Amino acid sequence: MSTQKGKTSLGDFDLVMDQSPHIFEKWSSQWIMLQVIIAMLFPLAAGTYFFGMQTLWITCIAVLTCVISEYVYERIVRKRMTINDLSAVVTGMVIGLSMPNGVSWFSTVLASLFAIVIVKMIPGGIGKNRFNPAVASRIMYLMAPWIVNSFVQGPDILTTASSAEAITTATPTDLVATATPLFYISSGATEVPEGAQTLWNMFLGNQGGWGGSLGETSSIALLIAMAFLIFRRIINPKVPALYIGTVALIMLAYSGFDFEFMMYHILSGALLLGGTFMVTDYASGGLTPFGRMLFPIGAGILTAAFRISAFSPEGVGFSILIMNAIIPFLDKLVMPRIYGHKKRPMVHPDYDLTEPLNKRDILAEK
Repeated sequence: MSTQKGKTSLGDFDLVMDQSPHIFEKWSSQWIMLQVIIAMLFPLAAGTYFFGMQTLWITCIAVLTCVISEYVYERIVRKRMTINDLSAVVTGMVIGLSMPNGVSWFSTVLASLFAIVIVKMIPGGIGKNRFNPAVASRIMYLMAPWIVNSFVQGPDILTTASSAEAITTATPTDLVATATPLFYISSGATEVPEGAQTLWNMFLGNQGGWGGSLGETSSIALLIAMAFLIFRRIINPKVPALYIGTVALIMLAYSGFDFEFMMYHILSGALLLGGTFMVTDYASGGLTPFGRMLFPIGAGILTAAFRISAFSPEGVGFSILIMNAIIPFLDKLVMPRIYGHKKRPMVHPDYDLTEPLNKRDILAEK
């Protein structure tokens, strides 16, 4: 093609032919995970201050175990390496922050292996796991005393808990492994008794020997982390607001509108940790806009139910896993109809968040 001097022709460019839509996204998975890692530095620093260097030590062990196990698994099955997306680092940090005071390195390694290999990689990797890996490992660690003590007599070999009743009760020997200071208001309590920690101490994290997991005791650190993720537009503020707000409203009504009782539930346990880093997980949350709203509301209702009942003084992990299991079916019910079709698109329960939905043409099948 001949052109005039000084002018550019179409032939001077390399044209790329591809299918629509042509969307450019500046936020990669690696960049998003990096922002989450930065946010987790706040509760990590607070946990290190209140619990000592064991917080850093346990978190580093969890991160290394998650990264190495994901790398080895992908090498064995000959899959594309995904450790560069930093999702394994995020999972390891959440696991480390979820571990109780005095946890052993061996327990942390087992929990991390369970999260990556069983919950994340076997279903297909990031975006294909129905359950949140870090939450699943937290529940596995919590259930370990009950499972082990059902077959083995004597002290636990996997966790710091001392008896199978550590799941439902809190005795002086179990306080390092249970969700304290929720011990004061568990088992159907409707008010905060005397001797409990003050709301100010719980807000700062200065709870002395009465704490929870390594990264959940300082409410101010978790709120700063949440604000950072909202400011960076990593999480939708509606999700943690709906989750925490649902628990707050139920506890307020249950206690006869006792504001102190409600705030005690908000500032204790893993409610803020779960609302910041667990309920907001992209892969295991809802797919539809309405489903993403149903997920935190349902998790909040279940968390309040677990805390009011005597089953578990915490309830955050159990509620999130239950919602992980049922949210695909809820998404199917609220999936918007395609214009011109009478029925909603078909969504398989094991949908893949990394691929478009396989929407059947119902009219063509008639």
